[in-house]
Amino acid sequence: MVREIIRVKDEFYRVHIPKEYVNKKVEILVLPFDENDENDENSASRILKKTSGILKDKNIDPIKWQEEIRIDREI
Repeated sequence: MVREIIRVKDEFYRVHIPKEYVNKKVEILVLPFDENDENDENSASRILKKTSGILKDKNIDPIKWQEEIRIDREI
């Protein structure tokens, strides 16, 4: 798989196709890239970055919290 993010400076762009793709069907997509997501891998990492540390002052024991959640789901 080849994936490349570029800054477009012209309407035309030359694409190099690797030899192993020659004589095979390939899909070429052109999509806008959100500059805000440039350093984020996916939505999960964005959520973690936005929410990490928001409960640090609540004195929540993560293991006890998980056990309580599991008990609630069993009922």
